[in-house]
Amino acid sequence: MAQLASALEWGSRGRWFESSRPDQKYKGGVIVGNEQESSNQPNRRKFSRINRSYIISYTPVNVGELKYDMSQTKDLGEGGLSFIADKGFEKGTILKIKLRLPEFLDYVIVQAKVVDSKQRAKGIIYETRASFIDVEQKIKDSINRLVNYE
Repeated sequence: MAQLASALEWGSRGRWFESSRPDQKYKGGVIVGNEQESSNQPNRRKFSRINRSYIISYTPVNVGELKYDMSQTKDLGEGGLSFIADKGFEKGTILKIKLRLPEFLDYVIVQAKVVDSKQRAKGIIYETRASFIDVEQKIKDSINRLVNYE
């Protein structure tokens, strides 16, 4: 049996702990250096992301009546987010997203373009990735502060 190398990681409780996955570089829930789990895929991200749950409401903008569904983020960065949805979306679909961020008293509204929507549980759970479109600078700055908070 091959012995796994260990490395120290920063835990969510503010302590270092020994990890058996040295290929994963996390610091307090933040992916450091834009590392991806799969080493065979190139990293195309321009911004770091934070692996935290923030409440969102979302709806496609091309439908007549705007009916929002609720979810939470899987991760969030200045350039976009991923979240769990109860339905799949076509690549390129524009979503209107109400996002709750700690710096704002009320939700902020952003638009995002679906990059990918993969089924995770047959017909009920879809992991959706989307990139932000024309986000206000104050919202970008707020997200950037969350990601880079130490």
